[in-house]
Amino acid sequence: MPISDHPSFSRPTVGQRLWRYMDLPKFIDLITSRNLWLTNAEVLAIDDPHEGLQGAVQFPHRMWKDIKDVPDVLRRQIIERRHSSEDMTEEQAFRNWFMLEEQHCFMTQSGRRNFYVNCWHMAEFESAAMWKIYSSPGAGIAIISSAGRLHTALENTEEDLHFGAVEYVHPLNFEIGSPNAFNPIVKKRSNFSYEQEARVVHWHKGNYHDPLEHFAWDDESMRFENIVENPEPITPGLAVKCDVATMIEHVIVSPFAPSWYLPMINRLLKDLGYELTASFSNLLVAPQIIE
Repeated sequence: MPISDHPSFSRPTVGQRLWRYMDLPKFIDLITSRNLWLTNAEVLAIDDPHEGLQGAVQFPHRMWKDIKDVPDVLRRQIIERRHSSEDMTEEQAFRNWFMLEEQHCFMTQSGRRNFYVNCWHMAEFESAAMWKIYSSPGAGIAIISSAGRLHTALENTEEDLHFGAVEYVHPLNFEIGSPNAFNPIVKKRSNFSYEQEARVVHWHKGNYHDPLEHFAWDDESMRFENIVENPEPITPGLAVKCDVATMIEHVIVSPFAPSWYLPMINRLLKDLGYELTASFSNLLVAPQIIE
């Protein structure tokens, strides 16, 4: 099915150039399997523990012990909610809101493993930093695509996919509540803004785990008890059907690769029936001398 629209995703323009930097094994897997690999968000969280969470603070509401501690704007919003029950005091409204925020944090963290992500770098030109970070030294490959090509290449996949640019937020930013479950997965701290990332995302809804299935709420400590951890192993990723020949506009070999590397890549592409020709990066080619 085609990539779906969703209000949480800001789609790049059709002509936006996309880069994906990778090592040789990942490139070989792509062109031989003809599948696009989406990594589990829990795996991505190994490098960035904030991945897929709502902000810099995991339980931001815990900064406040009662309604008097809450900033004015938020306090007014909490108090307004008590109008559903005329007998509810402002403090009771705060406690009810607090429990809902506590629940939201647990559900967000528990549900992170149900998101699968494929990452692209948005740029008109190749990046020296991306070569060093995301491809192994001397053995890296970059594929060039575009937002339009990526959409077309994924039209026949069976999974429900979304695609959009990542929003980079202040490192100390946090959200109280979240209007949509997708929001945390398309936001990252501005520390990572150099990535200029766009993401293909799949939300797998079949393995739902409720960490609060048998919860007990302690009014004194204002904490949930009997949290149920998910005993299932994390699925590392998801392979989705992809028209790789359509997706790839060009293949570039790392500027750090040895001279024999390019002919090997071109033989591989030819043997697999791709009408593609790889080329060496000219990023580190010395400038010509004008005589």
